[in-house]
Amino acid sequence: MNTLRLEIINLHAPYKVLQDPERHNNFYFVSDSGARFDIDFTVNESIIPSGAYEFGITNRRHERSPLDPKLRLTIFAIIEEFFEVNGHDTMLYLADTGDRKQAFRNRLFVRWFNIYERRHLFIIRTAEGKMDGMMNFIAIISRKDNPNLPMVLEEFDETISFLFDPPEEPA
Repeated sequence: MNTLRLEIINLHAPYKVLQDPERHNNFYFVSDSGARFDIDFTVNESIIPSGAYEFGITNRRHERSPLDPKLRLTIFAIIEEFFEVNGHDTMLYLADTGDRKQAFRNRLFVRWFNIYERRHLFIIRTAEGKMDGMMNFIAIISRKDNPNLPMVLEEFDETISFLFDPPEEPA
């Protein structure tokens, strides 16, 4: 992954974004409510075999963050910079399952994406299903001009159909 430029992110982000000095692809910011949000990018070749970056948003202390438009704007400033410097890379969003609020997190992220003013430049495809009895929510995001987009979407669909438990048959 090419290095994200903090000076560019912070031109557009309402919250000051910092880079974790120990983890190159980890960024964080603190909201007005005092909640710290970590943004991680890790290589994930298990869902997209040709390679993708898993994008994680973590509120490590699980502090409540009231409806805060600055949170969305800061996260999308980071996403924009990711695609600016890593143009044809693919991003995966997996909703955190640690506290069983993954459905809420997924709905919120998809809603944010749907009101994002530059969404016309991107494709987002979501999937949900059970893995080992737990609901999981995954989204793939890529620029529409990605020359590898058809292959990436095919890999995503194939992997999802393999990972998720088969649908339960009605009794």
